Amino acid sequence: MPSDHLPSDAPHPSHDAAHDAAPGSGPRVERRSLLRLGALLAAGGAAALVPAPVAHAATRGQGTDTVTTTYRGRSPYGTDQWAYVPFDVPAGVRRISVATTHDAAAGILDLGIFGPAGFRGWSGGARSGFTLSAADATPGYVPGPVEPGAWSVILGPMVGSAGGMDWQVDVTVHLGEPLPRTPYDILPGSVAGRGPGWYRGDLHLHSVHSDGQRTVEEIVAAARQEGLHFIATSDHNTSSTGVTWRGNIPTDLLVVNAEEVTTRHGHWLAVGLPQGEWVDWRYGPADQGAFEGQVRRVHSLGGLTIAAHPLTPAAGSFWEFGLDRVDALEVWNGPWTLDDAANIAAWHVMLCLGKRVAAVGNSDAHSPADAVGRPHNVVYAAGLSTPAVLDALRLGRSYAVESAAVTLDFTARTGGAVAGPGEELPLSFFDAVDVTLNVTGAPDSIATLYTEWGIMAATCIDGSGTGQLRWRGWGKASLFARAEVRRPKPASTTLDQLVAITNPVWFYSAQLPPYDVERRVLFHTERRPDGSWSGMRPLPGAADAGSGSVSGSFAGVQSAVAGMADGSAVVLGIAPDNGLWLTVVRDSATLQPWQRVTGPDGSSGFAVREADIAAFPDGTCQIVVTAMDGTAFHQQRRADGGLPGFRALPGFTAKSRWGATKVSIAALPDGSAQLLGYGTDGAMYHCARGRDGAWTAWGRLPGYDGAPTFSGPALAITGMPDGSSQVLAIGLDGMVYHQLRRPDGSWTGFRPPRGVTTATMGASAIGIAGTPDGSAQVVAVGLDGRIWHAVRRPDGSWTPFSQIPGPNGRDSFPAGQVRITALRDGSTHVTAISAG
Repeated sequence: MPSDHLPSDAPHPSHDAAHDAAPGSGPRVERRSLLRLGALLAAGGAAALVPAPVAHAATRGQGTDTVTTTYRGRSPYGTDQWAYVPFDVPAGVRRISVATTHDAAAGILDLGIFGPAGFRGWSGGARSGFTLSAADATPGYVPGPVEPGAWSVILGPMVGSAGGMDWQVDVTVHLGEPLPRTPYDILPGSVAGRGPGWYRGDLHLHSVHSDGQRTVEEIVAAARQEGLHFIATSDHNTSSTGVTWRGNIPTDLLVVNAEEVTTRHGHWLAVGLPQGEWVDWRYGPADQGAFEGQVRRVHSLGGLTIAAHPLTPAAGSFWEFGLDRVDALEVWNGPWTLDDAANIAAWHVMLCLGKRVAAVGNSDAHSPADAVGRPHNVVYAAGLSTPAVLDALRLGRSYAVESAAVTLDFTARTGGAVAGPGEELPLSFFDAVDVTLNVTGAPDSIATLYTEWGIMAATCIDGSGTGQLRWRGWGKASLFARAEVRRPKPASTTLDQLVAITNPVWFYSAQLPPYDVERRVLFHTERRPDGSWSGMRPLPGAADAGSGSVSGSFAGVQSAVAGMADGSAVVLGIAPDNGLWLTVVRDSATLQPWQRVTGPDGSSGFAVREADIAAFPDGTCQIVVTAMDGTAFHQQRRADGGLPGFRALPGFTAKSRWGATKVSIAALPDGSAQLLGYGTDGAMYHCARGRDGAWTAWGRLPGYDGAPTFSGPALAITGMPDGSSQVLAIGLDGMVYHQLRRPDGSWTGFRPPRGVTTATMGASAIGIAGTPDGSAQVVAVGLDGRIWHAVRRPDGSWTPFSQIPGPNGRDSFPAGQVRITALRDGSTHVTAISAG
């Protein structure tokens, strides 16, 4: 493997640039700090790919075997620019050496070189110089004959100074006898004797061939220590790593050749390239078809494309090419940070849109302080071969974990069919689907199951690190299911740590039209006191901030509704971006425009997972929500409509906050409130808020038929005229359960109401509302995806479930979520999100 120094028998340049710029020679900067350095530089306009503005050139050593030409120039302010220093190489030159200097206070000077036949090397800002010949080259540069003709040093100035940046380039050519070429070994495409199974690997690793500090041998040793089965060496913008394997290829580890294509508009991994292949980086989104052309080329070579750390907020690193234009997203990059949390949130939205883009996690290890394989991917492949591993990753047949200690078994079953991550389990409307997550190696963590409707179930994993999460869903009520495991322990920029994340199991056929969450519209209907229903109708959308006009209907993923004493109803809607909105309706009229509800700090961009609202006799309302990080918040809407702001709900201790996956609130006649929620451990809890604003302690409710806890994907609570409350919930078995909390605080215990034609009622969403006559109105989205309604009479008996008519009186109205509230006159309001 070439070293940074020239061989003893080679002509030495006047300045040993490669030695001076060796990795690690100088202050070490943390990897993500380097990424964010670009955020300090405002992006300048893209410069044309033209020769650099050389202010001065001087040559010395003419007539000798070593000739050096010095070029001086200046680059303007900006980051998105490339410049070239052209020079001619005469016949007989055996080595080229380049050294650069620049005003470091003004910015960064990336460096590379092109020869008559094209690319010959790149080191970015990791080096200030290099040398190359047929026999050897500085890491990052490709050994090979020095061809006579036109060469160019390429500069990538990232200039933060308004006055520009001065730089100098010294090009030295060495004449002499021809140097021998050193062939490289071909990386094998597979590891012998390894058939179908789960394999662990890290796809994002940097060596001394770019800005890393490990040799490839050191990377291999670190991968073995972590228990990996495959790695991809992905140095920045260079093919040199792939052509320097000589007698050091491991036989027990699959090595995949790759490149991190580092554009000024986002980084992406081209994984599975043939050795010696190089992928260009000199383009942006405005260059029509340039990125797509590079992706097509990588695919034609059998490779995989992955957007690397796409939402890292740094100039040049933030992804600008479209998240759905690659095979996979690197949602987890190195130690867990807020950047990764944003990546997962964006990826989840893509899943809700039906976009089957796989998620991966990689270490992006640069220095010995960066642990190789933390995180890494666990892939189910037909064998330990490059084509099989890349095919599995492309399909999402994988999950990502923090270390080799963690193992997941994530499956969905219906009848005799079973599917895992990245696979499809086609279902009819009436099929029950049982999803199971088995976890090992994750002590003191929380496992959570997600569908496009949010969190469906959660459970705590104790100190043993072993646990199981189970959930039953119904037919096409959900598009997919995926799982996460998190540790409730703060990291550098977050309140928790990701332990593992799976790709989704899909429930819809790939042959169906693309699923679109924007088609999920918020509908509203009323049940009159005589029991008749008005037709389902969509609520109008929010006004455009610029024009004030209202376009279309309100697209949403969740809703809640509270009936007011004046006969109106306050409606909450959660938009596809998880923004919380509020409006007021009466009969078929919307009384006020949608208002976006601000967050605890007054921010307009507050995002929530769940929300509920309850109306009180004094004309006020109380709202509870769970934020994206699971924190539960509460606020009281004044009688005049004012919103004073959210406050975090107290947890088990005085200074702690309550975390929940689902919340519901009920108003009692005396002005107190009762709250119900699934905690982050997946168990159901209850507390009360007195008229004075004081909160009782959280109490855990026992489950059905002697179970110690009750867990499930949905819950609702309502207050009754006599001071009691009633709870409706869906269990992990997918069945509806009901119980009563008496005025003295005692509970009757959960019991399942009878279904439409069966002994129990299966459902994917529910709602309950107490009415003035002491009965409770119940709604449920049944196994057929339609909304059903029943009444629990004051004596405890139930009416049969009957179907709520859809728009224009139609019986069929597929829905995904439903809520109900009651008014003083005995009528009820129902809000429902259409299933798309």
